[in-house]
Amino acid sequence: MVEHDVLAFPYHRYYHTVGMGTQRLTRAESRDRTRTLLVQAARRVFLRHGYHAATLDAVADEAGFTKGAVYSAFDSKADLFLAVLDERVATRAAEMETAGIGAVSPGAHAEALARQFIAAIEHDPQWSAVVIEFWAHASRDPDLRERFAARHAVLRTALTDAFVAMTERTGGQFALDAEHLATVGLALGNGFALEAMTGGHVDGDLFSKVAAMLMTALTDRTDQR
Repeated sequence: MVEHDVLAFPYHRYYHTVGMGTQRLTRAESRDRTRTLLVQAARRVFLRHGYHAATLDAVADEAGFTKGAVYSAFDSKADLFLAVLDERVATRAAEMETAGIGAVSPGAHAEALARQFIAAIEHDPQWSAVVIEFWAHASRDPDLRERFAARHAVLRTALTDAFVAMTERTGGQFALDAEHLATVGLALGNGFALEAMTGGHVDGDLFSKVAAMLMTALTDRTDQR
C-alpha cells in the first residue's frame, strides 16, 4: 500500500469566543495568526542559533508548522528575520518616546535613554549579536542593505523625535542637528552593545554618564543665555 506524502499545511483550527458561542476565524485571520506564530517562533530560533545557523525547518518545527507554511508567509529567511526585526524596532521606538519623559534637563533625558538601552541589552543579551550578524550580512547585499537601513532609520527617527521633544520641554537648542545627534547616540549605543558581546560586563552607569555629559555639552539651555 502506497502512502501519499501530504504537502498540505497542518490544520490549525482557531476560534473567536464570543459569549456562549464560537466563531471560526476567517481565512485572512487564520493567515495572520499563522504569521504571528511563525514570527514568534523565528525570534526564539534566531536567538538560540544566530542568523546564519538558523534554518526555516527549525522555525517550522518550533512553531508546529511545515516548512511549506513558512514559505507561504515569507519568501526567504531574510524576509522572516526582517519581520522579527520590525516588531523589535516598533517596541524600541515606543520605548524611546516615553523614556525620560519627566526629565527636567537634557542631560537627565539622555541618561534615561541610555539606561533604557542598557536595560534592553541586559534583558535580551543575544539580540544584539543576532542583529549585528544580520547587519554584516545585509551590508554585502544591496537589496537587503536598503531594507535593513529602512528599519534602522525608524530607530534614528524615533530618537531624533525624542531629542526634539526634550528641547521643547526643557528649553534649549542643539549645537548639532537633532538627526545627526541621534546618529551619534545610536553609534555610541551600538558600540556598548559590541562590548557586551565579548562577554564582559556592560557598565550602564558609565554609558548613562557619558550620554548625559555629551547631551549637556551639546545643548544650550535658554535659561542660561
